[in-house]
Amino acid sequence: MSVDTDKYIHHLDDVCCDYNMSALEIYNILISKNDEDFPLSFETIKYQVLKDVPSQILKNIFTYEELQNIFADTNVKKIKNKETRKFINTLIFTH
Repeated sequence: MSVDTDKYIHHLDDVCCDYNMSALEIYNILISKNDEDFPLSFETIKYQVLKDVPSQILKNIFTYEELQNIFADTNVKKIKNKETRKFINTLIFTH
């Protein structure tokens, strides 16, 4: 994890707090796509992160390559926020 990641990862804390999942757990699931030991799937967490965390913050947590890997198979039609939709389109179409 980079210094920027450490500085901004706390933004992931509220994403799945109802399931007692920490920011670090969410980060690791998104990076590894391994959700076997957790109550929520990678897909659910991915969309929850997009809903709850601004794209600018995500850029501070993950590298561009990590973002492309995490969000490559995202259904843009499920995203209501215009800025987030634009952000995902940028990732998908430059992949």
